[in-house]
Amino acid sequence: MDLEIRKLPLDIRSRLISLLELQDSWKKLMAMIPETLLLNNYKCDISHNNPAKYRSEHFHIIEDNSIKKRIFCSEILLREWGTSGRVRPAVGHLKYLLERAELFRAADYIAVDVLKQEPPPRPTKGPAAPVVINPDELEDPETKRIEKILDEINYPSSAIENINKLNSINTNLNYSTKKTMKVIPKIIISESPDMEETPPQFRLPVVIQNEKIKSESDLIKFSQESVSNSDNNANVPHLSSLLTDEASNNNIPAVIADITSSELSSETIASESNNSVVNRPNLSSLLNQSSDDSEPNFNLPAISELSLSSNSGSSTNFPALSQLIESENKSTSKNSRSCSSPLPNLSLNTPLPHFTYCDLATATNNFDETPLAQGGRFLGSGAFGKVYLGVGLTSKPVAVKKVILENVDVVRVDDMVTKQFRNEVEILSKYEHENLVALRGYSCDGDTYCLLYEYVPGGALKDRLQKHELIWTERLYIAIGTARAIAYLHTAYATPLIHRDIKTANILLDSNNKPKLCDFGLIKRALNQNTNTASTIFGTSAYMAPEAFRGDVSVRLDTFSFGVVLLELLTSMPPMDESREGVDLVTHIQENCQNGIKPLLDIAVGSWLANNINFGEKLFEIAMDCLKDKKERPTMTTICGILGDLVHKSL
Repeated sequence: MDLEIRKLPLDIRSRLISLLELQDSWKKLMAMIPETLLLNNYKCDISHNNPAKYRSEHFHIIEDNSIKKRIFCSEILLREWGTSGRVRPAVGHLKYLLERAELFRAADYIAVDVLKQEPPPRPTKGPAAPVVINPDELEDPETKRIEKILDEINYPSSAIENINKLNSINTNLNYSTKKTMKVIPKIIISESPDMEETPPQFRLPVVIQNEKIKSESDLIKFSQESVSNSDNNANVPHLSSLLTDEASNNNIPAVIADITSSELSSETIASESNNSVVNRPNLSSLLNQSSDDSEPNFNLPAISELSLSSNSGSSTNFPALSQLIESENKSTSKNSRSCSSPLPNLSLNTPLPHFTYCDLATATNNFDETPLAQGGRFLGSGAFGKVYLGVGLTSKPVAVKKVILENVDVVRVDDMVTKQFRNEVEILSKYEHENLVALRGYSCDGDTYCLLYEYVPGGALKDRLQKHELIWTERLYIAIGTARAIAYLHTAYATPLIHRDIKTANILLDSNNKPKLCDFGLIKRALNQNTNTASTIFGTSAYMAPEAFRGDVSVRLDTFSFGVVLLELLTSMPPMDESREGVDLVTHIQENCQNGIKPLLDIAVGSWLANNINFGEKLFEIAMDCLKDKKERPTMTTICGILGDLVHKSL
């Protein structure tokens, strides 16, 4: 029982992996693993004090690595879990969790074959219950009568002979197949060029940072497109294959030699040289070919002309070779500035790609201010910038946030706006969650700073609430999705991340009304869970905890703000309203809802009742806990657990 699973013999480990791979059973096991294990107590359950060790993104990481490394997902799980934690998981822990997950085939194997114990008891009802076949049920009179009728049926002798003949043939065929087929042939499926995705409307260059440069340069792509578009492409060679053909001509021009050494990797040259070309002409014939050549098979311009400037009024559509080289050099530059900019030249520590300001202007129709509903690109604006729809920068549309600068001519590296921009780019590139708006890239080489996010088409939660468009069950799921996003920021790394601006305007909904938290310009790293340091006041006053006005910044600020969001979900009221006696929503609720949320509960979106539970009152209790004094507020991890139980009861 106390043998660590990482020390299991190879044969036992292999058998266990095969059992956990059946119907992705490893996922059920992974979902049951708690964060902390006890040394001599193998009973380990997930609770509020002992949350789950793995989140949804960890499942995706295992699946991705399984594909890349060609390893079973269950093997990756056992490796990771078996070597993590202060208390290493033992066979006893594994057996208990397998029983809890009702993976009884694997549990029986561990109990009987590994621990030499009796198999664990199974439930009497449900899918995991044992299937008992009573032989007496087969001896009833009706069954005997049917069997007697079947026995008395006389089949034609010809049919019986044909059946025996077919059985003999199949037996001989199977025997010969087993005898000769000692090795299963490997099937190689090549990717069809017809399966390529349609290119987006715009094909714009981007600056790639901290990524491995592609082994295939743009020059090779250019030569391949030239051949494929030619009417007589059977006799036209790849330009890259000409560069590596030593047999055709040893006098390679200097410009070609330079490209071979600087642009083309050895792997690319080797792969291109293996492609045979029918009737490949000598390189010298291409170099000396004039534009009025009478040969119909060659429409390719002289290679020497490619190295010259393309400013002349040539009818060919091929770009100059020097331009291709310059373009690729620019694409691999870390701080490329194709547009003049008064901004400081930043060197950011992030794997995100940099997009030039000129590219963003093209993708947003020069930052078109016409609303999207009217055919424009404008999505909305806030205190820190305007947001536009960008098309053609990536495979999917993106939301381009253009930061507002009061005086762009005096922006410096140590300015607050620059610090916030750097903060958002460098920190958020490390955080990925299904309920966080993903950051796709940035720009800092133009008139102002720009950030590129995934495009979320459903709009802001604030607008949807005031239109009474969301029923109460949808609001419940939005609450738990938002809570998970905040809890992820607080717990994903050892140092918590404080959002400091949680509000319904910063919660976007996708086409399925799934919430995604955005606008991280005010994020701040906390030294520990109880940070108490003076800081500049930021955020929206209606959502700010009382201690925030004293400069006391901690993760409990986000808990308070989430409580206000819950009040909006319950009432559909705006957080600030000058026309009511309690201007801010918290004060208004405290003055009118001393005995419950019923007086202000929005019943236009549903009764909030299901399974004899008033979910409106339950959410109100959670909201009021979030609005307590700082020390009494629950953590967002605790709130996620409570909301999870509430969602389960609503089903």
